[in-house]
Amino acid sequence: MNALARINPAWFLAGAAFFLPIKPAPVNLLLALTLLFVFVNSKTRSRLTELFKHPVTITAYALVAWLLFTLVFETSDFNSAGDYLSKYLRLLLLPILAAAFLNRQDCFNVFDAFCVGVFVSVLGSFAVAMGLFPSPEGSESPLLFKLHITHNFFIALATGYVGYRLHSEWHNCSLASKVLVFIALTLALINFFFMVEGRSGWVAMAVLPVVIAYERIGFKGSLAAAVAVILVLLALYFGSDFFTTRVNAVFIEVQQWIDGQTIAQETSNGRRLSFWLHSVEAFVQAPWFGYGMGGFEAAVTPHAQAAGFMFAFNNPHNQYLLLAVQGGTAALLLYAIFIAAVLYRNDSQHPLLLHGFLLAYVLLNLLNSFHYDFAEGVFFVVGLAALAFRAEQS
Repeated sequence: MNALARINPAWFLAGAAFFLPIKPAPVNLLLALTLLFVFVNSKTRSRLTELFKHPVTITAYALVAWLLFTLVFETSDFNSAGDYLSKYLRLLLLPILAAAFLNRQDCFNVFDAFCVGVFVSVLGSFAVAMGLFPSPEGSESPLLFKLHITHNFFIALATGYVGYRLHSEWHNCSLASKVLVFIALTLALINFFFMVEGRSGWVAMAVLPVVIAYERIGFKGSLAAAVAVILVLLALYFGSDFFTTRVNAVFIEVQQWIDGQTIAQETSNGRRLSFWLHSVEAFVQAPWFGYGMGGFEAAVTPHAQAAGFMFAFNNPHNQYLLLAVQGGTAALLLYAIFIAAVLYRNDSQHPLLLHGFLLAYVLLNLLNSFHYDFAEGVFFVVGLAALAFRAEQS
């Protein structure tokens, strides 16, 4: 038992982070091992009392408690709620996973492992493009593991983290390490901008430099970074047919939806706009407390059918609308308090990394429901556990 008690739970958490961009099964196993060894290791176990009292933990638990309470609503359905229950309960893991970070290096190890996993997914994408593996059905992109939204979002996060690490570690890196990192970043960015169809990740990639510049230099720095980002995007738009096609598709599909064309029900942006519209229609009929965690689909279906939208959905691809319909303004307010606690009541040793990480999720939750999706939802909890709480040793 003494040997087991000396095992660092963060090792298993690093393994889970590595597999997040690849496959879910090892992630679940490694998370379970992390939880087990947090309680077995006396150092991590002793941290739990303090971490459970942390403002970030308290606000996260308040949000989960409210969503659980909504299960008693008459408009909720427990069977339907099962699809969301485990997603929100992940937030309960925050203080337990945070206990695993005994020192500053543990945080880096977990994010390093995540970046290696992202690079493996990039190599897998290149392998599909070269015909070594079959192309996924229903996708225009060469993908071996995740859907394009997850794939591109994770590349954006990994690239931002690598840039953060290189800023402070560049002079300590060997020439071989610098060459390997340069090759990995080049391949990842080629894959990101010119091969995989996701656009959400492009948004995250665009805002991260602006945040970094603001934190480091101030408003003038962020403004200069914003101008630089716009120039790069314009160069990509006019210089890459792939990039141009993906951007133009947004305007075409939105116009088709506005014109009421039937084809809008079959396009990515047309469906998303319908999801949002019918979610808003349901929300305004129960704005304060919502329909309950299991009431989303029943709430939006009448509005969708009345508009002739025949595509059934239980996820509006907007985390705020999902929370609004399920738990009303109360849920949105509790989520805002949770985010505010992460921003203003954290004990982070890496505030710049935390702010960039959190902004990416807050912004992309407008276009996706990242607390509903497995990989994104788990990495949110792992990332906050690493960044929002102070490690035992600096």
